[in-house]
Amino acid sequence: MAGLNGSFALPGNLALRFTGADDEPFLFQLLKEARPWLSWAEGNSDFLRVLHEQQFNAIRTGLGQAYPEHMDLIIEDCGIRVGRLVVSLGYSEWRLSELQLLTGAQGKGIGSGVIRSLQTAAARLSLPITLSTPMFGSHGPHVYHRLGFQVTEVSPPHYHMQWMPPQVVASMQH
Repeated sequence: MAGLNGSFALPGNLALRFTGADDEPFLFQLLKEARPWLSWAEGNSDFLRVLHEQQFNAIRTGLGQAYPEHMDLIIEDCGIRVGRLVVSLGYSEWRLSELQLLTGAQGKGIGSGVIRSLQTAAARLSLPITLSTPMFGSHGPHVYHRLGFQVTEVSPPHYHMQWMPPQVVASMQH
């Protein structure tokens, strides 16, 4: 994916663009906001910084191994970085691996707007979208259900969910 660049405009002044080296501080801050429990560890600020850096690097490595063809995208609202989307666009399904928004950008419909845009594109190809979301401490299950995702498996501490395009659901009912 390194050869791709540019941005993808979405409805509502939203856009997706590929991450770059200058996004590293933003992505690191996003990790800290998305995983506040890492800061609960005892230790001085240097220890906590190393802990966050280890998590940051482990997540990057893990995503690359689990989804080698994933796209790591910055979510922008009116040109301002507000979040991150990691998605793998496979031939049989699209896998949403990460959707993170800065705390100040949450509750404004940004994440839902990004997902609806993915659903529109996936529906054109008759492809499902899959994801896993924490069972606890997250608004994810409720939001994803509202957007048409159904739980396909319960594997604590996660729900595995899937959205199917309407035309695929209709063809399965006949």
